Amino acid sequence: MPLGFYVGSHPIKTISICWAIVFLAALGFLRFQQEKNPLKLWVPPHTSFVRDSEWLMKTLEKGFREEAIMITAEDVLTPKVIQELSELDFRVRYTKTPSNLTLENVCFELPKIDRKLLDFMEDNSTKKDPSIQMDPALYCSFVEAMKKECYTRSILELWNFNRKKIRSLTKNDIVNQLNNYDSNYFGKLKDINGLLGGITRNETGHIISATAIQNFWYLTINFSAVDMDKSGNMAGTADWASEEALEWEKTFLKIMENVSLLYNNSFFYESGRSFGDISNATMFQDMDKLCLGVIIMVLYVQLVISKYNWLEARFVLGSVGLLTIGMAFIVGAGLCSLFGLRYGPVHTSLPFLLMGLGVDDMFVIMACWEELTEEDKKLPIHEKVGMMLKHAGVSISITSLTDVIAFLIGASTILPCLESFCIYAAVCVFTIFLFAITFFVACFVLDEHRIAKKRNGVLPWIVLPDDYKPNECSQRNISNNIFRVLYSKVVLTTPGKIIVILISITCAAFATHSALKLEQKFDPKWFLPPGTHLAEYLKSKYQHYPESGFNAGLYMGALNYTEEIPKIRNAVDRLKNMTDVTAEVVSWVDPFRDFVHINFGPDIYTETLDEDRFRIFLSKFLNSPRHAKYQGNFVFNKELECGVPVPKIKLSVIDFNFHRFENPRDQIPAMHKVRNVAERANFTTGDREVIVWTKYFANWVTDELIDTEVIRNLQLALLCVMLCTIILIADWQTCFWIFVCVLITMVDVMGYMQRWGLTIDVVSCIGLELAIGLCVDYATHVGHTFLHIKEGTRRDRAIRTVSSIGSAVLYGGLSTFIGVSMMSLSNAYTFQSFFKIFFLVIIFGLFHGVVLLPVILSLVGPKPYKLHEAVPQTDS
Repeated sequence: MPLGFYVGSHPIKTISICWAIVFLAALGFLRFQQEKNPLKLWVPPHTSFVRDSEWLMKTLEKGFREEAIMITAEDVLTPKVIQELSELDFRVRYTKTPSNLTLENVCFELPKIDRKLLDFMEDNSTKKDPSIQMDPALYCSFVEAMKKECYTRSILELWNFNRKKIRSLTKNDIVNQLNNYDSNYFGKLKDINGLLGGITRNETGHIISATAIQNFWYLTINFSAVDMDKSGNMAGTADWASEEALEWEKTFLKIMENVSLLYNNSFFYESGRSFGDISNATMFQDMDKLCLGVIIMVLYVQLVISKYNWLEARFVLGSVGLLTIGMAFIVGAGLCSLFGLRYGPVHTSLPFLLMGLGVDDMFVIMACWEELTEEDKKLPIHEKVGMMLKHAGVSISITSLTDVIAFLIGASTILPCLESFCIYAAVCVFTIFLFAITFFVACFVLDEHRIAKKRNGVLPWIVLPDDYKPNECSQRNISNNIFRVLYSKVVLTTPGKIIVILISITCAAFATHSALKLEQKFDPKWFLPPGTHLAEYLKSKYQHYPESGFNAGLYMGALNYTEEIPKIRNAVDRLKNMTDVTAEVVSWVDPFRDFVHINFGPDIYTETLDEDRFRIFLSKFLNSPRHAKYQGNFVFNKELECGVPVPKIKLSVIDFNFHRFENPRDQIPAMHKVRNVAERANFTTGDREVIVWTKYFANWVTDELIDTEVIRNLQLALLCVMLCTIILIADWQTCFWIFVCVLITMVDVMGYMQRWGLTIDVVSCIGLELAIGLCVDYATHVGHTFLHIKEGTRRDRAIRTVSSIGSAVLYGGLSTFIGVSMMSLSNAYTFQSFFKIFFLVIIFGLFHGVVLLPVILSLVGPKPYKLHEAVPQTDS
């Protein structure tokens, strides 16, 4: 009450103080930072994946990004298709960006072997490597003369990218060359089968046709030079890349988009930036639709708080109510920025969530104003405001604090994006509460002064005539009357109560059955709307390359390789033997052993080489034409040179593929199985750093933890919210029934989200965290109001409760629905998931809070709060 008295007496001063706070808090935006690093948004920070990724990027220093195209046809091994592919390759290589960059400026480079040397080696029939037989100085002169070339994987390499030769090819030429190529020599294709899909072979096993062909170009990544604040995107889904590479990829995508128009659904493409661009655009391209929700909300607020006459239309006050939400968001975001909390992509939905919560407070305040007794309405304005806040302030304090607690519990999550979002939400909800009981109430007081002066509600500068009287219809509280009649005649009758309880039990039973089948799964492809070039590429790839899996690697640090070779071999053998998990294990160990044994005699599996011989042999191995392709499997602390021992090894890798797994039940055990290979390698020398890594672990690690995380956070939030409710409402029985309503609501939400096709993932985890704060509001308003009504039976008090506060709670739920309804028009998976979850929360939360709870209270509701009457004081 004292706050109400002060605000009612000093509205202008209150408004000035609120705006001063807004301007001061806005200074926090000077430290505003948006998080764009996927590792700091979507992956638990203390997992081994984050540590491994940081170590790998630091040690590798350089990596590559993939650009790909795919052509499909009944048979792609025809001159026409190969010639089209050749022209595309030429165009990709030599097209310039606006700043004159070509592929050569940004590509990942490898040495290109001299054709004369290659011809010499192909004529050599001895088992020994030709590079060993040649004079070392002469051979190294050839190697040093080699030029660098852009790393590509292309069938065109079979004809050395010679466009003239390719134009003269016949079908027989193509098939013969495919079936007779030698992949051992450096400069030749590593894996033809990986480029061709839908392969058909004849009875002798030779390739005669294929239904798809791919072509790959690779761009270099210098991890130490990448600034994710510049190269990342607002959705936090971009991969590491330099600004030059991103510019080139933009040109590449334009070329491919134009080319795709010439094909009839038989040309597909992707770029390293495709996923980031599409997911980012999908998340933010529909902001116009979401802003339409704000316009609808403005109109809705006017309809709810205004009476339909020129005097009591509260057009300005309704607009100010939404301004309150904007002010609260500025203050909350400003304070969070000031303390260094980064803004993430999920935060985009926060203003629309706050609209629903903030408007709810406004409706409760207005409902309490309408419920003032006739005696209260005769008091001065500041005293009336005090009486209004006496009830409304407590009610919205309870719901706001429970929301804040629910969000703070959510901030204990292991997911960085959810942690930041929940802290932002908690601060913003608290500031909405503060501005609702100060700024909005002060504006309400000024609006009451306007009414007292009979100024027009839409055009305040117009003064209405002294004899103006609002029409009789506008003075009727239609919504309260509807609630009173509906509950007294239908809901709170004996048949009505039975039906409500049966509906609640039936819905909960079905929901429980479905919730038990709720699957924990997330697929990044869900961020890609159908029809986008990457979605179509992936769809075609899975069709024509069904065996294509997830690329990965066993990475080993600065070991003492001379002693650890046998253990590395054992690890490789274990990977190869996991045929249910791995495929295409590409190891340098066996070829190196054979190279040394054939050319120099020692068997490194049984004889430990001294450091000098090992480094010399490895240098000759990596500079030999048959094995130079393994240069990419090593990182040295200096450049590799021909004719001198290799520098110290910083890292080596064994490449392999996972089979394609469609769900976490297969992915997570496979991840642990290959990680166990690294853990059991038992290296005893060097830095002993050994990991298995693939970028897909980012999703798999999160999938492994997310279901436990959701259950833990929901349990903690329910517990803390109920403890808070007990303290503030101070009635055990009411708090118990509120807890029951919230618990049933959450079970229903989780059950029916499963039937709606949702799974437990990062996005739904955030939505469920928010659901606790939303659904507790509805039941709390009703329960608290019931305790304040003192006359009549339980049934009478329940009817009085819903007729006084029921419409405000319903309007608040509808305002939340309007705030999120525009999300349903978006193609973004995030907004679609949020809409489905919030829709279920609103439907079940309103039903249990406004229908089921009054039924329960009418049957077993507690007694009202006791009045503490003043005790007369005497002098004795």
